[in-house]
Amino acid sequence: MKLLNVEVVLNREKGIQQAESEQDSRILKELDDGTTSYAILSHRWGLGVEVTYEEMIGFMTLEDWKRDEVQKRYGYQKIIKCCEQAMKDGYKWIWIDTCCIDKRSSAELSEAINAMYRWYQNAQVCYAYLNDVDGLVFPIERDDSKLNQSNGWPEWFMRGWTLQELIAPEQVEFFNKDWVPIGNKQRLAPTLQGITGIPRSVLTRGLTGKRLSVAQIMSWAAERKTERVEDRAYSLMGLFGVNMPMLYGEGKNAFRRLQLEIIKETSDHSIFAWDARMPRTDSVLAEDPSDFEDCGTLRITKVAPDDFGDKLVEYIDKSKLGKSQRFDLLGRSRRAHQRKLVALRDAARSQQFGTFTVSNTGIQVCLPVIPLPDSPSRFRAILPCTSLSGLATVDLVSSGSSFDRIATTDSTFLTYPEFKTLHLTHHQDVNEKRRKFSLDDKHASYYGFSRCGAHPHKFWGNAVTLSSLTDALVVIVYANSDTRSRFAVGLGYYRSQGWVHVVCDGHSPTKDHDWTRFGRSAYDQMWEGRIKHAQSMPKQEHDTHVHRDDHFTKHVHLPRSIWAARVVWGRWEMDNFKVMVDVEQCPGCCDEPCRWTVTDNDCGDVDMPGLMKTVPGPYLLGLDGWEARFDKWSGQLIELGDYGDYSDGVLTRTGSIFEDMRTLGIVSEDTTYSPVVSRVSGWEWRMHEIHNQDNVAVARSAIGDRHLALRQPKGISLPANDSTVLLLKALSIRLAGKHLVTTVIQCSEFYEVDKDGKRSDSGNDFVSDNVEPSIEAGMLTPLYTIATPQVWRRHLACAQRKERFKSIREHFYALVNMRRLAGTELHRKSVNKRKKDGAIKFFSDLFGLKYLRYY
Repeated sequence: MKLLNVEVVLNREKGIQQAESEQDSRILKELDDGTTSYAILSHRWGLGVEVTYEEMIGFMTLEDWKRDEVQKRYGYQKIIKCCEQAMKDGYKWIWIDTCCIDKRSSAELSEAINAMYRWYQNAQVCYAYLNDVDGLVFPIERDDSKLNQSNGWPEWFMRGWTLQELIAPEQVEFFNKDWVPIGNKQRLAPTLQGITGIPRSVLTRGLTGKRLSVAQIMSWAAERKTERVEDRAYSLMGLFGVNMPMLYGEGKNAFRRLQLEIIKETSDHSIFAWDARMPRTDSVLAEDPSDFEDCGTLRITKVAPDDFGDKLVEYIDKSKLGKSQRFDLLGRSRRAHQRKLVALRDAARSQQFGTFTVSNTGIQVCLPVIPLPDSPSRFRAILPCTSLSGLATVDLVSSGSSFDRIATTDSTFLTYPEFKTLHLTHHQDVNEKRRKFSLDDKHASYYGFSRCGAHPHKFWGNAVTLSSLTDALVVIVYANSDTRSRFAVGLGYYRSQGWVHVVCDGHSPTKDHDWTRFGRSAYDQMWEGRIKHAQSMPKQEHDTHVHRDDHFTKHVHLPRSIWAARVVWGRWEMDNFKVMVDVEQCPGCCDEPCRWTVTDNDCGDVDMPGLMKTVPGPYLLGLDGWEARFDKWSGQLIELGDYGDYSDGVLTRTGSIFEDMRTLGIVSEDTTYSPVVSRVSGWEWRMHEIHNQDNVAVARSAIGDRHLALRQPKGISLPANDSTVLLLKALSIRLAGKHLVTTVIQCSEFYEVDKDGKRSDSGNDFVSDNVEPSIEAGMLTPLYTIATPQVWRRHLACAQRKERFKSIREHFYALVNMRRLAGTELHRKSVNKRKKDGAIKFFSDLFGLKYLRYY
C-alpha cells in the first residue's frame, strides 16, 4: 500500500525548503501493511473538495494559483489536520483514501478496494472524522432537526464504506469537525450498537471467532448509502472475506456477484432469509442489502447440522404438520409419526444439506420442503437458520427444473417436509419469467383525479413488473377529493394471462377519508375474482400484419357522478402490456354489465401524444428510421394540428387544435407545444436514377409504381409530451369522432418517379405547381398523416338510459319546485314534509343536483 509520509507533508506545509523533486518523491512510499506501523483515516468525502493522488505528488510543481487553490480546499486542510494528529500520536505514516490511490489506474483501484478491509484491520489506529458534529462530546441521542438527512445521527454512520472502517480497526478514535477528540470505539460501544445495530462484542473484539450469520452482517448495511450503486456490494467484500473484480457500470449485478462469492466460501443458508420490502418473484438472491433490514432485529442465526434435526422436529410439532396422519385407535399412526421424525432428524444431520454448488443453471442445495396444498408447483423450504419465531422459511415456485423465490403466502401447510435437491435461480430471466405493465394515467388528471397509491406495495413511475409464475396483482387507487369519487384499477397476471379490472367505491367517502381501506378492499375483491377476470380478457391475435393494432377498452360508470372510468388495454413487445386509464363524462351508455370492446391503436413505433390509430395512407417514408404511412394532398391546404372529418381518403378540415388553444386560455406560442422535426428517409437507395442525388427522399407508393420524390424533405410532428396529451383530452368532448393531422412532410419540390427513379411527367395531375404552399415560406406540404386519438372516441349513449335520466330529472325538479312553492303549507303537515324531504334526500344522494344538470 502507498502511505503518506507525515513528516514530509507537514514540513512542506510549514515551508521548509527542500528540493522540489525530493519532496514529491518522498511524500508517498510503497510499504507492507503487515509490518508497518501506520494510522488510517475514515471520513465522509466532500464533492469537489478532496485532494487527488496526482495533486498530492505533484503539489510543488503546480502553478502558484493552482497550489493556493488546493491549499484552501476543505479536503487539503483535512489531510493536514490528520497528519498533525498522527504526528502527535507518534506515527510516521498515514493512509488517506482520497490521495493514496491512483484512481487513473483501474488495476490499482481494484487492488485497493479488495485489500481495504485488511488495510483498516492492520492499522494501529483509525481516525474517524465526523465533519457534522460541533459539540465537544460524542452525540448520544438522535438530532433529527439538525441531522434529518441521516436519520438524526452523523452522516458518517449512513455511508456504505464506513461500515468496514468501523469494524475492521481494533482502535477507532472519533473527532468532531474541529479535530477535537470526542471518544473511541471501545468506550462508545453501547452507543454505537444503538446507532448501527452492530453487537457490542463485534465492536470491541471484531468479527474473528464470532458465529454471525450472513444475514446479520448484511443487516448492518441495510440503511447505508454509497455514491455508486456497485459500491454497496464492493464495500462489503472485506466483511465476508471474499474478493472479486471491480466492474463499475454493472449496477445491482455487483450485489448478486457478491452473494455468489459468499456462497462459494460458506454453507450459511441465512443468505436466503432476506425479506424484500416490495414482493417480487425471481432470483433467490437479494437485490440489495436493504432486503436484509429486518434480519438484525429478528436475530437470524446459523444452525449447526447436529442441531438442525432437533430444530426441524420442533418446527413440525409447532406447525402441526402431518397431524391428520398421526392417530388411530391402535396407535399405528403415532408410531409411524415417530419413525418419520427420526428419519427427518437423521437426514438433517447429514452433510449433504450443508453443501452448495453454484453453476449457470442455479444454486444446488438440499433442503426440507413442504408442498402448498392447492398448488403442487409451490413449496415452502425450511432453512437451517433461526429467527425469533423459530426456523426461517422461504416460499418457492418451480419453473421447469429450477425454483424461483416468491412472496410468502398465508397458506396452511399440512404434510410432512421432505428433503429435496433444488436448483435455485440466481439470476433474473426478464424475458421469460416477468412481464411489464406500462401505465398511462395522465388523462385522469383532467377531471381532477389523481393517483393516491397502490396496494399491496408501492407503485413508482409508470411501469410495474409482475411475475408470470405467480398470481401477481397490484391495485392502483384514483380519487377526486372534491367530488368524493374513487375507483381502483387492478393489474394482474394469472397463469400467463395478463388482466385488467376496475372497481368503483360504492360509498361516499369524506374528504379526508383514507384511501388505503378502499385499496385493500378492492385488492381482496379482485384477488378472489382473479380467475374470472383473467378468463374474461379478450384474446389478442399475434399475427404481426393483420392484428398488430388490436386494443380493448372497458367503460365503468362511477356512482353518484357524471363520470366514467375507462381503461384501454393492449399487448405487444414479447407479451408486455400497456394500460391507459382515463376519466370521461359518461354519455349514458352503462345500461348493461361492462364488457371489453375492440379499439384500434398503433403499437408505438413513432412517438404519438397518447394512444392513436393512424389511417394507413398509400405512401411510405421513414421518420428517424421508423416506418410511417402518409396521405397525399387532396386540394386544400393541410397543416399540422388540423382536424376534421375523414372519408374516402379525403380529410375535410374543420379546425386546428392550435387555434382552439386560445379558447382554452393556453398560449399557443408556448415552446412546450413546438412541433418535433424528424429526418426523412425513403427508398431512393433502390432507384439507380436518383440514389446519388443529395437531399432527395422517395416516398414509395403501396398501390402502384408512381412514387413521389421529395427534395429537401423534413417531417414535422406533434410533440409526444404530457402537455399535448392533456390538450387533446381537453378537446375530446367537442371533437369526438374527429380525425387529427399528427405529422406533415414539408419539402421544397416534389415530383413523381417510376420504379427506377426516373421522373414521370406524362399525365401527371400531382405536381408541385398544383399544391398550395405551407405556412413556412418556400416549402410545400404534399404528404400528411392523420389519426384518431383514443380520447376522441366515445361510447354511444343508450337511448333507454337517456329517457330514464330525463324522467328522473323531471320528477326531481318537480319535487324541488313543489317544496319551494308550498313551503309554508308543507311545514304544517309534518307527515308530508317527512316524505317529501326523504325523497329529496334520496335523489340528492343517488345523483347529486349539480351532476344531474349536465345530463
